[in-house]
Amino acid sequence: MTIVGRKVVMATAVLATTLALAALALAFFDWNTARPWISAQVKARTGRDLAIEGNLRVRPFSLNPRISAERVTLGNADWGKRAPMLSAGEIEFSVSLLDLLRGRVVFPDARLKSPVVLLQRERDGRRNWILTASKQATAQSPAIESLQVDDGELEFLDAMSDTALRMRVTTTTDAKYGIAFSSKGRLIGIPLTASGAGGALLTLLDEHTPYPLRLKSTIGATPIDLEGNVYGLGTLRGVDAKFTIAGKNLETLSDPLRIALPATAPYKLTGHLERRGQVWHFERFRGAIGRSDLEGNFSIDRGSARPFLRGTLKSSLLDIADLGGFVGADPGAAVPSTSGRVLPHKTYDLEKLRRADADIDFVAQRFTNRDWLPLDNLKAHLTLRDGVLQLAPINFGVAGGNVKSTVWFDARSPKINTRVATRFQSLHINRLVPRAEILESALGTIDGNAKLAGSGNSIAGMLAVADGRVALVSSGGDVSNLMLAVAGANGAKILRFLVLGDRNAKLHCAVAGFNVKQGLMAGEVLVVDTSDTNITGSGGINLRDETLDLTLIPLPKNPSVLSLRGPLHVTGTFSDPSIGLDKPTVTVRAGSALLLAIINPLAALLPLIETGPGKDSDCAQLTASLTAAAGQAGKDTAAPRSARGTSSHPER
Repeated sequence: MTIVGRKVVMATAVLATTLALAALALAFFDWNTARPWISAQVKARTGRDLAIEGNLRVRPFSLNPRISAERVTLGNADWGKRAPMLSAGEIEFSVSLLDLLRGRVVFPDARLKSPVVLLQRERDGRRNWILTASKQATAQSPAIESLQVDDGELEFLDAMSDTALRMRVTTTTDAKYGIAFSSKGRLIGIPLTASGAGGALLTLLDEHTPYPLRLKSTIGATPIDLEGNVYGLGTLRGVDAKFTIAGKNLETLSDPLRIALPATAPYKLTGHLERRGQVWHFERFRGAIGRSDLEGNFSIDRGSARPFLRGTLKSSLLDIADLGGFVGADPGAAVPSTSGRVLPHKTYDLEKLRRADADIDFVAQRFTNRDWLPLDNLKAHLTLRDGVLQLAPINFGVAGGNVKSTVWFDARSPKINTRVATRFQSLHINRLVPRAEILESALGTIDGNAKLAGSGNSIAGMLAVADGRVALVSSGGDVSNLMLAVAGANGAKILRFLVLGDRNAKLHCAVAGFNVKQGLMAGEVLVVDTSDTNITGSGGINLRDETLDLTLIPLPKNPSVLSLRGPLHVTGTFSDPSIGLDKPTVTVRAGSALLLAIINPLAALLPLIETGPGKDSDCAQLTASLTAAAGQAGKDTAAPRSARGTSSHPER
């Protein structure tokens, strides 16, 4: 071997020995002595205090050396609520030497055992997970590429969204959901309990990256299931997920959503939830509220001072009782109130009506109340602007006809000012009260209109002080002769019907006109003209205390021997009306006076009913008929009682 060769061999041996000794030194080095130096480096680069109270181990023989440390704490930001930001039973991570040579601190992977982590964001946008370096340091903040957590606890405090959540977290091997969690606390100001699975923890901190989330939760008092992606868990700046929501009453969502929702029966809805910018979209949802089905699209825009609601809703079967909160009634109620009142007394929440604006279209193919009356083809357009709500129009079918209305609520003052205009078109008499057997054979329709205005914070309160007019008219058709006989207490006719059966009398015209003043409906015109009998009426209806005080006087056109001709008094309350028979002696004179008294109001009333029968109908001839009937009644008054009692006029 040459001299050069021997020198190369000796140099190689020395280098190998040196490296071996260095490796042995690194392998057996007590890395715990390096803890102060490591803490100083972390302080210099992050501005945070790092304490390692347990063993520090290093496996150095790699381009990504692995380091583990026991009982580690990392200090919080100086503005933080409390220290530390992180504590863990053990931390294990790798460091990229190549990135370190370039002046960057990169952890390709990290694992936390039994960590307790505090993540915090202030109103000014400061975040404690941004590890800002000291003024002397120029290196970038450390980057963690992969994070694994074993049995950890995470507390998230976000002053910007009024969120305070405490979560138990552990990583999983699921390809989509990197963690499983349970949580309790407050989300955007609402009490929350939840469990589920989510994506990698590091993704959670990036508001621009979709975070996969499967959630089973109760927010407030409302169970909500969600599966999809969210952007920014604290702010929910973006959402794209399927949802299922259920609860006992939609009204409980008013405060969480910061909009006015009515009291309802129990509900369950499923659909697709998206948040785009400041707009929340509830799309293609369907479900049920009580017995009613509901589907459509709904959105809430929070980009202005007040949320703006926009929706298109549809129902194939709507039970009014399920949405009782719309009219101030108790949702789902199928029986009258124990107070004996019929009109809804529940007050509207003025603050809720002023809380949001809205534009909603609603269609229902069939709807009903739980008593008896079937309704159909509901079409309503609701707008709400600056505390002024309009239903223009709200139309629906009933009893084979139509009811068309516009409703205006002004909630800007302490008491709601209300205006209602309604038209009744072709309501079939025999279908208005399906359970009334005495009306089953009645034919003909009812038309009319009503205009009312009042102020009050409930339906009952508004009607108690309402002013306006109500007019109803019916022309053509038949009415049960038995009903007329009962009204006239005509014993001979009742006996005849018991033997031969009922037959119908021709209904020429029926008119009811009321002037409404401060909740008192005074009858201006109450008259029914049939081929057998004239019935006139007087009195009124009190909307304040829900009482009736009407007198109906039948005047048979062919009196019988057994005809009592006694006026009927309709009294009692809306929930418990009663009918009583008066003495017959005053009937003829009272009937004659009433017939004459209603002629002028009747002539003025009929042209005002736009949907009335028209000039060629029997109602157009009613004035002449009433004049003649009044004259006949006057003759009967002048005749001796015995003569009237033995009238020889043949009975129809």
